[in-house]
Amino acid sequence: MKNKRFIYGIAGSLILAAVLFFIFLPPINPTSIAFWIYLWVSLIPLLIAVIANMTKKTNVKKEQGILGVFAASIAIVLVIMFVCSPIFNANEYAQRIDLVEADFSEIDEVDFTKTAIIDRDSTMVLGDRTLGQLPELISQFEVSDIYSQISYQDTIVRVTPLDYNGLIKYFSNHSEGIPGYIIVNATTGKSDLVKLEDLGLSGIKYSENAILFEDRDRHMRLAYPFDIFYETNFEIDEEGVPYWITSTISYKGIGQKPAITGVIAMNAIDGSMNKYAIGEIPEWIDRVYASDLIIEQVNQSGAYVHGFINSIIGQRDVYQTTEGYNYIVLNDDIWLYTGITSVNSDESNIGFVLVNQRTQEAKIIMSSGAEEFSAMSSAEGKVQHLGYTSTFPLLISVGGRPTYLVSLKDNAGLVKMYAMIDCEDYQQVVTVDKDKGLEYLKSQYIAAMNIVDTDSLEEKEITVSSVSYINISGDTYAYIMDQEGNVYKGHITINEKLLPFIKENDVLKVKYTTGDVNSIIEINK
Repeated sequence: MKNKRFIYGIAGSLILAAVLFFIFLPPINPTSIAFWIYLWVSLIPLLIAVIANMTKKTNVKKEQGILGVFAASIAIVLVIMFVCSPIFNANEYAQRIDLVEADFSEIDEVDFTKTAIIDRDSTMVLGDRTLGQLPELISQFEVSDIYSQISYQDTIVRVTPLDYNGLIKYFSNHSEGIPGYIIVNATTGKSDLVKLEDLGLSGIKYSENAILFEDRDRHMRLAYPFDIFYETNFEIDEEGVPYWITSTISYKGIGQKPAITGVIAMNAIDGSMNKYAIGEIPEWIDRVYASDLIIEQVNQSGAYVHGFINSIIGQRDVYQTTEGYNYIVLNDDIWLYTGITSVNSDESNIGFVLVNQRTQEAKIIMSSGAEEFSAMSSAEGKVQHLGYTSTFPLLISVGGRPTYLVSLKDNAGLVKMYAMIDCEDYQQVVTVDKDKGLEYLKSQYIAAMNIVDTDSLEEKEITVSSVSYINISGDTYAYIMDQEGNVYKGHITINEKLLPFIKENDVLKVKYTTGDVNSIIEINK
């Protein structure tokens, strides 16, 4: 009877282990805490058999030994996690990401053809509407909420696959697969459903809502049972072929200090996979380093800059990221942007962090300015009578000046206006209707902030039709109208020997930036 209990217990544990592995897909890797939880739960039938034996006999040394090994494994795992924690390894945690100091002048002037002004929430509205226009598909499929932001064919887009609209629809359609994916231009908001048959491709067979061996994660786990998966994104290559991109990680000790080791790229159509180590990843793959992992690394870099004790007591030079983040495009790569602030958080940033999500190249720019949510509130206050809400800001360079760019949305989540907010002084806000475009917004912002934008600087000889002098907040500005009806505005200090004495019919040479009112940068006779 005794041996039978052990045999039943071992058999039950093996069966449970197989079932749990098939359902929950844990990595067979002792550095993952998920593996140990899986192992402990799988051993429950054996432990029940051991305890049953203990109640039937007086000599229980063998059973006590088994229980002791089980308890010891839990204790050892906890000890290893504690020893490998930041308490004893603060310097390692502080160096998880190499933040290279940079100057904001290294950030390219904003290029609105590659500026993702449409945020994720608005993108989801646009994507759902696109599928809603195709009744033959909406009854069978739904839009996944993945919406990965990637660089695709020299544009910035968000892509997301369709997925089966429930289990019954899976059985009805899985033989042909999912017919396509939605792509939304993150600059213009143009949304399209890409049908794979139009690209000469079959349907997507491997997805989140597929079952059994067509389940995306199960298919990958069975091929790579020992790898620890971190995050999976949907991407397309330059030919439009859909892929699942999964980052793989390693841990220090058990479950501590995760570090990206590479990616697994799975063709979503046929399930073929390639595993790439860091340094070998193709350039078309944009999202290797997950956003939350980057934020964790930056926060630990700021927290443990002078050790673990300083992160709790004293907190000298300790900083942290602000609550939100966004993405900008530099050299056709997606970079995560977030502000950093002191741990004694107020409503200001002490700088910005930019991290390449493909290579982990990281820049830290020490530049004081308004915290993002303060800038958002300022933009909303500018149009409070309309009740619009602001998206999380994008950090852009306008004339070399750090500037926040936001969209202002109505209650339906549709973009109605754009706004630029000065990073240093968030009370300086310029808004325009969406129809007027971002270039127009930029020209108005440049004029309002008296920024010299060399890219838009023009030079002209004008004949004065009239001139007026206006005091604005204690500063004197000359407003000049030429004989063609164009209006120019210039601060009196631009040329104090000339501007106060301009009269009708004077011929002047002006350098200016364009706008409704042109801003004079230089003026001479």
